[in-house]
Amino acid sequence: MELDRRSFLRRCGILVVATAGGNIGLNVFTPLGQAARAATLPSAGPLPLGTPILVLIDLQGGNDAVNMLINPSDPWYYDAARGHGNIAIAQSTILPLAGTPYGLHPSLAWLASRWANNGDLAVVLGSGENVKQEFSHFAASYYRNVADFSGSEGRGWLGRYNDLVAPASPFASVSLNGVQPSLIGAQTPVLTVADVASYAFDVDYRWRSGFLGAWQTMGGGGSVSGSMMAAASQNIADSFATQAAVAKTSNPAYNANLGPGVGRQLAQAAMLIQAGFPSQTYVAATSGFDTHGSEAWNHADLLKKLDDALKGFFAIVNAGPRAGDVFVLVTSEFGRQQTANASAGCDHGQAGVNILLGGHVGGGMYGQAPLTDPAHRLNDALVPTVDFRSVYATALNRLAGDSNTGATILNQTFPDLGIFHRAQVPAGGGAPPPPATTTTTTTTTIKPATTTTSTTAPPKTGATTTTTMRK
Repeated sequence: MELDRRSFLRRCGILVVATAGGNIGLNVFTPLGQAARAATLPSAGPLPLGTPILVLIDLQGGNDAVNMLINPSDPWYYDAARGHGNIAIAQSTILPLAGTPYGLHPSLAWLASRWANNGDLAVVLGSGENVKQEFSHFAASYYRNVADFSGSEGRGWLGRYNDLVAPASPFASVSLNGVQPSLIGAQTPVLTVADVASYAFDVDYRWRSGFLGAWQTMGGGGSVSGSMMAAASQNIADSFATQAAVAKTSNPAYNANLGPGVGRQLAQAAMLIQAGFPSQTYVAATSGFDTHGSEAWNHADLLKKLDDALKGFFAIVNAGPRAGDVFVLVTSEFGRQQTANASAGCDHGQAGVNILLGGHVGGGMYGQAPLTDPAHRLNDALVPTVDFRSVYATALNRLAGDSNTGATILNQTFPDLGIFHRAQVPAGGGAPPPPATTTTTTTTTIKPATTTTSTTAPPKTGATTTTTMRK
């Protein structure tokens, strides 16, 4: 069979990276060698049953959490002057979450049924960043991806995890939509899989000098990791093994059933997981959530695609042996403001909502809802009550099976939210755990109500710097 140049290089374990100066051939396997095979997780072969697997879904642009998880009893929600007003969801269409004052957007019908029947849907209220109080996409995305505010950390939080448990393994993670920054590590490359029919390794610029050095040593007497002949032989074996493993997972029906966009990404994840592919972390990303205008239709359509994709994904996962292994975490860089703007949308906010779903997730409400009255807002944004790094720490502890892993990766201890320790609600409509404790706060100076029921926010953590507002 005739091979083109790119296929030949890929089969030899070489990546072609597009740069401003043209294509550069990089050997992505040579630095791996024995380190990958000695890692905590397998570098090849099926991932052992019982190993937790995270599929992270990034809703890029800043998801309107207030219209995703709705509290219709909050008087500020429907207020025309200081609330969502004409973009608020009609109360008659909200999908109630039994046992709580909340309901879901009408586009999230499958998630609502999951709450009622499976008991493995957890909602984290008030999650966000309360250190820099940053409203720009660029900065908020950076902090969220690296989960570090020092300004010196360039690795993603999941990349640091993979560096720890599977250093240098080419199969540690799968990025389903380009190279997602949260997966970038110092020792571990990122495998990008847009479609199981054509996979590729990709790296960011920080890897290039090291890869170029490895490339230049080819034929030069060997590398520090051992014999170049042995390395080349292993490269080719790894490359063919990977291609064979990916090819075996192909199922065109999954692409058709899960729909376009995020659905197609989750279809690839489902195929790989079902095949036992040795990756513990997957990241999908879907854009369009920057709803400054015309939010009503746009947001509804985006949430419907998310709901359909999750429905199809879990139909596959729950029918297989890894139903107890796989969990999904839904994130976004921030929520949106409480007051609708003149363009029938909302501008950048702060506090949002995280959703966790799947294996060993204890369903219920976690965290505390932010106070919604204007006196407690930050430039009209709801103030976070749960540091988003607590959500990450909780996921990391589950991935590693070690309660100290979150602190190790994040360089600071954050509370584990207990999402994987609370018992799941029995299937068949059992009552979910009670929502977060609420208290009554009296307000006398701001309409529309003198008394509102809300959740008391804890003191802010971390240093606070000047707030910036950007669109």
